[in-house]
Amino acid sequence: MYIKNSRTLIALAFAVLAAPALADDCATVKSAMLNSGHTPHSVILTRTDDQGNKTVTRQVQTVDNKYVQRPDGKWYAMNIAIKDLDDDLSGVLTCRRSATDSVGGEATLVYEVHMNLEGQVSDQKIWVSSKNMIFKSEGVMQGAHYTTEYDFAHVTPPANAISMGGK
Repeated sequence: MYIKNSRTLIALAFAVLAAPALADDCATVKSAMLNSGHTPHSVILTRTDDQGNKTVTRQVQTVDNKYVQRPDGKWYAMNIAIKDLDDDLSGVLTCRRSATDSVGGEATLVYEVHMNLEGQVSDQKIWVSSKNMIFKSEGVMQGAHYTTEYDFAHVTPPANAISMGGK
């Protein structure tokens, strides 16, 4: 099973844009979410269901468009530009810095974040770099475990994307 609603999938990938609320820690998390969301990037999203079945999908956000790969391997152009992304972080409920770690050889701070995105409550761990970018997030939503890895250096849109319509 996979998330059928592309808005939910996009929101999950930007779970970075909705972290929980200790004033200081949430300010850092929200800033990183906005910075990451407004920077072209690619994402690898791994979903593991309660049976241990894994589904890996990818997303690419360019300045002008968002591309989403479905579990069947097909790519879709969502016609969502960075400027069209929702900056509403009101779903961020609590945030707590919990550890230090590294992702891809870069030092990160790890935050535990409790959020409510469009009615979907989740607890996330978010890895924030010294460049104020989210490098990784992990969490559970609707009984499935999600790991999202962000890449800001390799942002190439797929050539074979099927358009999902106009803006």
